[in-house]
Amino acid sequence: MSTRRPPARLDELLDAAVSAFAARGYFGTTTAQVAARMGVSQPYVIQTFGSKRELFLRTHAHAGERIVAAFRGAAGDTFDPAQLGAAYMRLVRTDLSSVLVHAHAFSAAPAEPAIASEARRLFQAITAAVRAAGASVQEAAAFLGRGMLINNLLLMDAAGSSDDADVLAVVAAILGPSTPSHPPTDTGPR
Repeated sequence: MSTRRPPARLDELLDAAVSAFAARGYFGTTTAQVAARMGVSQPYVIQTFGSKRELFLRTHAHAGERIVAAFRGAAGDTFDPAQLGAAYMRLVRTDLSSVLVHAHAFSAAPAEPAIASEARRLFQAITAAVRAAGASVQEAAAFLGRGMLINNLLLMDAAGSSDDADVLAVVAAILGPSTPSHPPTDTGPR
């Protein structure tokens, strides 16, 4: 008798894929690892999504919806970078995997044109949400630039991997004192 659960709803599958891709990125994650995280068979993943690339594209879009929703939900009558930044840091603390999937797309983009296109689409949606929150072009550029720095610090687990006091102080000033470390990597076969 199989220990695998029956196929889940698409959102559940994508949630599991977010978790799998967050740990190792596009190139470091296999469809078998995603299937194991999903609790379904690897052939089911391919049947459902067609390819690992399509699975990542759908996963990235799924994760991106959460990021855009966080910014839209925090928008007020006038641009308040502290309010939008706090919304993003809440997302980092509650859904780090979605943020990491978004960031992992940047490293896959040079080798995968479809992922590059999806990453640009999401960047455009995030930019539109920040501009709709009242940010000028210059304010949006500064805000998004800080967000990209945050993403890079999260990808390299800067908060959890340095013992240099100056580095830790700078990272804490950017991320805040209680930012989660990188999610644990999958211990299954590569």
